[in-house]
Amino acid sequence: MEKLWRKHKILLCVLFAAACLSLLLMYRYYSAGQGASETAKTESMFSKAGQTKVAEQPAGAAQTEKKQPSGTVVVDIKGAVRRPGIYRMNASDRISDAIRSAGGLTERADGNRINLARKVSDEMVVYVPEKGEKEVPLTAGVSAADPAAAVAPGETGQGKMVNINTADEQGMQDLPGIGPAKAKAIVTYRNEHGPFKTVDELTNVSGIGEKSLEKIKPSATVN
Repeated sequence: MEKLWRKHKILLCVLFAAACLSLLLMYRYYSAGQGASETAKTESMFSKAGQTKVAEQPAGAAQTEKKQPSGTVVVDIKGAVRRPGIYRMNASDRISDAIRSAGGLTERADGNRINLARKVSDEMVVYVPEKGEKEVPLTAGVSAADPAAAVAPGETGQGKMVNINTADEQGMQDLPGIGPAKAKAIVTYRNEHGPFKTVDELTNVSGIGEKSLEKIKPSATVN
């Protein structure tokens, strides 16, 4: 009887241990399932938030693009062209492009006095003189032009003011006593040191002294 009880006791202990082990495994399995579910929910929330953020980016990018400049300028083309008027041009366009937009030069146009390679700028007036025309007419709001270039504010023609901050080598030669060599020296100095703040700074250019400056000053401007 005692032996039988011992056998049953051992069996009961084994069954009890198995039951406990089963309960422990079931608890761990249930906890793992809950954790996976919570993790999936969290990942889903972050995924949706990320998608919302990505979806919002194009709108912001579009707003930024709207704020960026269009890269166009407005040019007033006058004189000996077939269709004078106001034209919208790309900022990278040249005077030749502007004249082409206006229908090209007329038969009476003096094309040799136009700097076709010069870039256009906003509010520029391009005046094309006729053959034999000596004086370039003044236009409201701008000065008369250098006959060899387009009209732009602050730049003038022969016998009038020359903007030493914008004139090219050919335009510089309209200044009294300035030939090709000195004109090149002025442009080179400007490219290396930046725009002139005053006309008096021309004395810093090699070959231009006080006497030359006295002749230049009445015809030069930095504005």
